[in-house]
Amino acid sequence: MKKQILQIENVESSEFIPKILSGFKNLLKEQNKSSQDAEILLTREETSKMLSISLVTLWKYTREGILPAFRIGTKVRYKKSDILQALKQMNKF
Repeated sequence: MKKQILQIENVESSEFIPKILSGFKNLLKEQNKSSQDAEILLTREETSKMLSISLVTLWKYTREGILPAFRIGTKVRYKKSDILQALKQMNKF
């Protein structure tokens, strides 16, 4: 994130408050966008491609509880945030 400096000298609150609110709105939009990206549901194919593993290995990881999966009807989905968390756990030394 790019840092910005705001210098305040003899400014009335009617000018100052909108700038502060605008800054907060931008920060909230950025945080909301990043959290939405993490909650994306991926198919088995997308997940295996992301991890560069076969569908059989993905099934094995799911069965062993390494990667949590969600069943929606007959379809299996994986949360992107869960995949990233599992990668962190697997790569701990």
